[in-house]
Amino acid sequence: MTCSSVVRLGRPEDHREIWRLILQGHKEIGTFELSPDKVQWFMTRALAPYTIPPGDMGPRGCIGVIGSENALEGMAFILISEFWYTHDKHLEEILVYVDPECRKSNHAKVLIDWMKNQSNETGLKLVTGIFTLSEKTEAKCRLYRRVLPKAGEFFLYSGT
Repeated sequence: MTCSSVVRLGRPEDHREIWRLILQGHKEIGTFELSPDKVQWFMTRALAPYTIPPGDMGPRGCIGVIGSENALEGMAFILISEFWYTHDKHLEEILVYVDPECRKSNHAKVLIDWMKNQSNETGLKLVTGIFTLSEKTEAKCRLYRRVLPKAGEFFLYSGT
């Protein structure tokens, strides 16, 4: 892998490598069971928006990727979303993930910068965070605190 930090929009040709990164990420940091059909539905909407039927008002998004079609090194998946109490739209981060072979790069910061740029270009606020029980959670939180304003925290209760 080259580990050069240039983000481009994901394309249908990146599908296999995006799936690889999603599966790697889920294995490493997934909190809930993976639903491949649901992931595929969201991916198709982001990678091939022209396939969305007319009148379909479901979520729209995009995937920023780093690397070549056959060797992606990292990705950021964002959707246009809204909170339950408002019709105001915002960008919602679904996943930021960097292949373990490229973790010593600045990919994570570049992907966060890419998401911030998407926010600037659309005029939509970006909602992002870290939701994982990984031993690396605190390091990720420090990175996010350095490059984004803090707006709360996540907590997880799994019962007694």
